[in-house]
Amino acid sequence: MSIHSVKSKRRHPDAPRETHVVGHCTFEISADQGTFALIAGDALMAKDRRPLFTGHIEPGMATQLRKLAHRLDDIEAGR
Repeated sequence: MSIHSVKSKRRHPDAPRETHVVGHCTFEISADQGTFALIAGDALMAKDRRPLFTGHIEPGMATQLRKLAHRLDDIEAGR
């Protein structure tokens, strides 16, 4: 079972989970497990705050996210 599931959060509320808000989404990371979850951060109903997606942190993901961040910088700067 994923450390990011609703049941897991109820059973293990003190498990180490990092949250990083990006716009209207929240990334939840478990460094111990090497997993992440993407959660709708602006969801009004609790049932909609479940992870939209969970997965393992794969080699190369940090580089891919940096490329995305650079592209978002370009868009914000109007380039």
